[in-house]
Amino acid sequence: MDAQCPSLWSRQGCILAPGDLDSTRLVQTPTAWQLPDGLIRVAVSCRDMSNVTTMWGMDCDPEEGMRIVRRPEPDATVARAIEDGGLAGLGPCDAIWDEGTLMLATSSIVLEGPIYNAAIGLMTSPDAGATFSQPRSILTSASNDGFPVTLPCLRRQADGSWRMWFTAFTEWFPDVLPKPDARYCIRSARSMDGGTWTVDPHPAIDRISGEAGLARPTVMQQADRLEMWFSARGPYSLEEPTQRRYCLRYATSPDGEIWRRHDDGHGFVNPPIPGDWDEEMQCYPCVIRLADGREVMLYAGNGYGEAGIGWAVRIQDRG
Repeated sequence: MDAQCPSLWSRQGCILAPGDLDSTRLVQTPTAWQLPDGLIRVAVSCRDMSNVTTMWGMDCDPEEGMRIVRRPEPDATVARAIEDGGLAGLGPCDAIWDEGTLMLATSSIVLEGPIYNAAIGLMTSPDAGATFSQPRSILTSASNDGFPVTLPCLRRQADGSWRMWFTAFTEWFPDVLPKPDARYCIRSARSMDGGTWTVDPHPAIDRISGEAGLARPTVMQQADRLEMWFSARGPYSLEEPTQRRYCLRYATSPDGEIWRRHDDGHGFVNPPIPGDWDEEMQCYPCVIRLADGREVMLYAGNGYGEAGIGWAVRIQDRG
């Protein structure tokens, strides 16, 4: 990998796999924030054998290879929201500190026959994620021509307003095998108060030839630009099943308005080799900056998280 690659990372290994938890099939969408004591609190979406997704939380030590120092536990508030709302799942997507309050953006899913609908919600925590408020909806499919909205990233702007980037579905193909397929891109929205949102009319990042879906944007502010990482995949195909494997993509923007993709601009100095937990797929990234300046990426591996989640550290000296 070229040392001049603008998004260059060193893979550090798997943190948590489904086999580490009871009755869990997938571990997805790792969502991280740093605690005052330096530990990293990680919330994950865990899909069980009945295909219901709920949120689990754990604490990891970045000074000890992200060793789990507080074992994963299911979040009781999310479990109640799923049961009370008749949901097929509710999971974490993004975490941001706002004047001492932790704001956790979420995605919820409701089954509608062979397909599903999805909405974006918000939970808050006064105690760094030990407890959360009940989720409240902030964006639904009504703002996206009736198609699901999911996997948001929220950022506070310098003027106090908010921006959101999220996965926006544009089309369903319910008869595709082995299961219904969809098309989705990344859209953006704005809010003055974090509660009422206006969706921008055009995609922030649209699909290119050969792509079927762009998912889970995560955005970081640098001194002179914004950076975004996201997942991209091709269409479902029984003849060519490898097309549907996600890979990581990278984009930059001077202002969050116009994004430029750099599809060859992301890579690992130690790329996966055959047999690695993330050899076939790296997806659903979450990027955070630690108090010491290090930039850390958490992501899911093979099989959309059948192999679990892991992490990487950015190579800061990029020439």
